[in-house]
Amino acid sequence: MKPIITILAAIVLASSPAVANTFYRWVDDNGVTHYAERPPEGRASEAVRTWGAPSSDQGRALEALEARRESRAEARQQSEGEQAGSAPAAPQPPEEYCQQHRSNLDVLTQRPIVRRTDPETGEQVTLDAEQREAMIAETRQALAACG
Repeated sequence: MKPIITILAAIVLASSPAVANTFYRWVDDNGVTHYAERPPEGRASEAVRTWGAPSSDQGRALEALEARRESRAEARQQSEGEQAGSAPAAPQPPEEYCQQHRSNLDVLTQRPIVRRTDPETGEQVTLDAEQREAMIAETRQALAACG
C-alpha cells in the first residue's frame, strides 16, 4: 500500500509545474535594498529566485494601489486647475528676514543720521537724503512679501 501512495504522490508532484520567478536585488547609495523584475542599469545586482505562486490577495492589493494612484492624480489635476485660475502665491520669507527688514526700516525712518558699511571698501559711509529714501523704498518693498 505504501508504494502505491508514494508513486501517486510522486506523480502529483511531477505533474504540477513549479513556479519560479527571478527578481534582482541591489542596494542603492543610501543603503536601501531594492527588488525588481529587471536588473538595474549600471549597478551590480544579485539574482533572487522565488518559488510558488503569488499570494492570494496580490490582485486586490494591486487594484487598491492603482485606485490610490488614480485618486492622487485626480486630486493633483484638480489642485493645478484651481491654482491656474488664481495667481500663484509667493512663498512666505523666513521670520528672521522679515524681522531684519523691520529693524532696518525703523533705523532708516527714526534716526537723523544713518551710516552703513560700504561693501566694496568696508568703510562707514553716511547716507544722503536720496540714498536714504531709496533704501526706505527697497525695505518697504521687501517687507510687502512678509505680510
